[in-house]
Amino acid sequence: MNKESAKLTGVILAGGQNRRMNGRSKAPLTIGGQTFLSRQLSEMSRVCSEPLLIAPDRTPFERELEPYGERVRIEADLHPGLGPLAGLETAMTMALGEVLWVVGCDMPFLSADAAVALEELRQAGADGAGRAEAGEKLHPLHGVYHRCGLPVLQSMLTEGNFRVMDFIGRMNASIADGAFFEDRGVRTDFAQNINNPDDYVRMTSDHTKMHGPKE
Repeated sequence: MNKESAKLTGVILAGGQNRRMNGRSKAPLTIGGQTFLSRQLSEMSRVCSEPLLIAPDRTPFERELEPYGERVRIEADLHPGLGPLAGLETAMTMALGEVLWVVGCDMPFLSADAAVALEELRQAGADGAGRAEAGEKLHPLHGVYHRCGLPVLQSMLTEGNFRVMDFIGRMNASIADGAFFEDRGVRTDFAQNINNPDDYVRMTSDHTKMHGPKE
């Protein structure tokens, strides 16, 4: 862990209602013999001094959190039911650090190397956020955000605007494309996620073909 990456607060947003998963929580889903959450916490521990899970309750995640003791903080959404923008506001409000690496709980392949690269990009541009673009798609929930964006978030929520992309626009975020990561030797599958049961079936099938049932 280098000096700059040690400043990162790792944030996992797990407070959604999972409607498209028929109410099934994504964090405890498994791939390669590990739950999504276990994989995420393990990767975040490489570069984050403070892991933060935005979720209503610790109970469903006890098994994954046990190896970390009390090091992983659980914070409930300040505005439940308003989506990831409200989760990001909660994280910025509750985090001890100034810079947050934020991911959705449905991204089992997140990359600490990508997070460090995004933070370097954010610092170079003196921006409030660093965003990843992979597979010709922007990924707001694998990004690095400075807490200076909190007033913007609060204003948007007051306005009733819950669009993450609008927040990114207001923050004038630096964008990293696939070539940016490839030039640094960073794999580009880190933003893969699932939205529904079919996505999960495809992801596990593809992973099994590449790595076998367990890594």
